Amino acid sequence: MGVERFIGADGREAMRKVRERLGDDALILSNRPVEGGIEIVAMAEEAHQGMTAEEPAAPAERDRQTPPQPPSAEASAAQMQAFNARLMDELASMRELIHSRIAEPAPAPVAADATPEPATRLRQRLVAAGFSQLLVRELIELLPPELAEGDEQAREAALEGWIERQLTARLTTLEDEAAFLAGGGVFALIGPTGVGKTTSTAKLAARYVMAHGNRDAALIASDSYRIAAREQLRVYAGLLGVEVHAPEEGELGALLTRLINPRKALLSMQRATPKRTILIDTLGMSQRDSRLASEVARLAETDIAIRPILVLNAASHGDTLEQVVAVYCHAVAEAGLELAGCIVTKLDESARPAAVLDILARHRLPLIYTASGQRVPEDLDAADVEALVREALATPASSPFGYDEASLAEMAGRTGESKSRALSRDVMHQGRALAAMFDTLQKRATGTDLLEQQWQRGRRGEGEASFAARLGERAQQAALAERRDEAALWWPRDKCLSGSDRAMPLISLDDQGLPLPLAWLRHRLPASPQARLDWAQEQHGAAWHLMATPPEGEAQQRLADRRCLWIAAANASRRLRYGGERQRMIELAALATPLEPRQCRWRGRPVTLRLSALPALYEERRGRAEPTEVMAWFATLHDVDDNRELARRYWLCNVLTGRDVASRLAAALALEGLETTTRRALERLGERGVAHHDRELQLATAAALAALATRLELCAEPWAMDVRAQLFNLAGGSRKRSAANLLDALIGALEARDALIDAAH
Repeated sequence: MGVERFIGADGREAMRKVRERLGDDALILSNRPVEGGIEIVAMAEEAHQGMTAEEPAAPAERDRQTPPQPPSAEASAAQMQAFNARLMDELASMRELIHSRIAEPAPAPVAADATPEPATRLRQRLVAAGFSQLLVRELIELLPPELAEGDEQAREAALEGWIERQLTARLTTLEDEAAFLAGGGVFALIGPTGVGKTTSTAKLAARYVMAHGNRDAALIASDSYRIAAREQLRVYAGLLGVEVHAPEEGELGALLTRLINPRKALLSMQRATPKRTILIDTLGMSQRDSRLASEVARLAETDIAIRPILVLNAASHGDTLEQVVAVYCHAVAEAGLELAGCIVTKLDESARPAAVLDILARHRLPLIYTASGQRVPEDLDAADVEALVREALATPASSPFGYDEASLAEMAGRTGESKSRALSRDVMHQGRALAAMFDTLQKRATGTDLLEQQWQRGRRGEGEASFAARLGERAQQAALAERRDEAALWWPRDKCLSGSDRAMPLISLDDQGLPLPLAWLRHRLPASPQARLDWAQEQHGAAWHLMATPPEGEAQQRLADRRCLWIAAANASRRLRYGGERQRMIELAALATPLEPRQCRWRGRPVTLRLSALPALYEERRGRAEPTEVMAWFATLHDVDDNRELARRYWLCNVLTGRDVASRLAAALALEGLETTTRRALERLGERGVAHHDRELQLATAAALAALATRLELCAEPWAMDVRAQLFNLAGGSRKRSAANLLDALIGALEARDALIDAAH
């Protein structure tokens, strides 16, 4: 039939068996964990093609054959009957396989000492901590396949780190807590009764007074129902030495105007101190109170802009917090106000703080401060989301209010359908996941925000001759702002890309040699090689260069004078002078000193890189009086499974002490495919009509997309693994980790975000 099953101790061993049996072009039909390892169901590409037609004869062979005679009716009927029988057999086999995957009884119980799957452990971990099923299902869909690799201890540590990163990424905080109150403004603390608004108002005032003094701060007690609340605020104001006011109904606007722009006193003829920061303690109201919307709307009736701060009780039940957030956020939006953020109180009283973190994450509410007691101002702290997440996950699992095994089993049974129905079942969580992913990319890949601007302008079809020049200026500013001692540039060959009348742009590299989505159009750079190197040093801040060919003449001397490292690709026939003779690099490889092997990626697959190095003398092809000292590098690439040699590469670099060249050569290997990925990006942008009016913008966008996709493929850090999982989940399932697949997924993510933004409007 062509369909075969392969079982290995892990995914890598199973895939090795597939390749040995069916080749690299095998079609993977399914994979699942089974007792004893991982099962992969696959079929050969030839078997799939054979379902529809026989392999045609070669052209030369067809020319030699006798022209076929029309078959008889009996022969045609027999052939059709045989083909139909064969096709029906294959379809029956496939139907049986699919049915076994969907309708078969539950698999046999796993041995007691077996380690649960990452999805099971994730679900158990978060449900036990108190997170909602909505967030748990969302995270299950994003689980990277790499979390199933390694030994048990490594998998457990990787999953724990992944959970913490995912939760932390979904919690937004202030970039600069000190500047929040220092910037001044009018803030109104809103929320239900008993959540700690009055105490939080006093704590905020104390933080401001300690940093900026008490002359330009004031408190307002607008709670006319609770006399004790007013008196409590007066006591705090007296201790802090700030003014406190209790306006009557309808007087809030006039009071704010007097505080911010005070008049001269008639007797002293002196102007009172204008107030920069004013804190309002509002009336606490239940989220079910019908008057809540009108009370919040009164804050918008003044001529002074008021920014509400929602106060949430961490000790409240998750359903209660969900109602509070939904009702209060709706009231704030209806009043035309903008929520400044949230303060979470009573963390010291909360047995399971996961509920409030869950709600903050799902509703994308900024967390400003947390409170863990009644002391003023000691018990108010700037939000530390990493510490909060660790505290939530450290909650003991045992609870009389936890999920029972039946509920967990039911949830486990439904996770299988979540990937195929992710977009249709819960569009909102896809929007949250996209926002978190792009936030991560902006933090981890300098230039992502510029790439998003390019994409938006290209989608809108806005043309402007000077846009590319201004974009280059902004990219230059971004590169300088993020400049490190080892920032670099990648210089491809100065020739036109296939399908374009422009040369491949230069690409910025980080200190590890990984590409950044910052592309530099060659025709907008200085013309001469020497002037371009000056630009790279002065405007870009490049400390080393990765080149397609060695620099020549004066350019090489300039780099040497600046102690700037250059690494250039070379071919096997390049001749160097060694031992008084000119020899080809392929001959010198046997004399080089080997280094420790290292793992890297090449053409979308993991490989073992074996490096060796040899000092030699470099002579320009046109002749030069004095040869230059260089270091020749030799590399062989080997398959990680069977150690067979896949390719050989050669490089040259100038001789500088204190420079780690070997670690950068792994990135140089992967950048070989960057031009191909850029061409693919150009095709994808052309198919979608992105920047079709501006070929310059289209090329810059394509190069930046290709660089970001390549960076995601190469980067081994945890954040990159998370982003890859999110991209492939959005694209509809598991895919091979390659720059091409990541490029398509990135374009799909940008289009999905555009669709969500359009739907919101």
